[in-house]
Amino acid sequence: MYCVHIYIELELILALAATLARAMFGFEFEPQFNEPYLATSLQDFWGRRWNLMVTSILRPTVYYPIRRISTRLLGSRWASLPAIVVVFVVSGLMHELIFYYMTRVAPSWEVTWFFILHGVAVAAEVVVKKVVPEKMRLHPVVSGASALGFVAVTAVWLFLPQLVRNGVDEKNIGEHSKVMDLIKGLLPF
Repeated sequence: MYCVHIYIELELILALAATLARAMFGFEFEPQFNEPYLATSLQDFWGRRWNLMVTSILRPTVYYPIRRISTRLLGSRWASLPAIVVVFVVSGLMHELIFYYMTRVAPSWEVTWFFILHGVAVAAEVVVKKVVPEKMRLHPVVSGASALGFVAVTAVWLFLPQLVRNGVDEKNIGEHSKVMDLIKGLLPF
């Protein structure tokens, strides 16, 4: 359930920030999520549906350069594989930095391993898509449910424990409570 909570919280915070930026400055922001619960695979989830701003930053800065280098070493058919894994390693390291900022506790590297595991899984998925004929692949409903299940299980196993262990969930609930008290104090009824 915490995974769903994080998604809804991020969606609401980013939508609110986009609305304020549009109202105050006329800025238009692209949505950060594209119905991730409808993902048909891990590749679809991470590449087209979850945290799209990060994807749009990492694709030109990490993925394309590593893919270019890999093309010379491995050929164009398999060049995407190391690029995918490196993108996830960079994302894992960035999340460790964010978690350090939130908790001021030395990294446990669980979060980085979460992203490395997902990078390897996405790379394996790409290999399967290149090797297995389309007729023999899983139906998108089955592959999508499997992908979301994999994300949820690995998040509970590797991503969330560092947050819970360091009380980020409790701080979050406390902050929400204070915001709600503030809003209640501002309302006339």
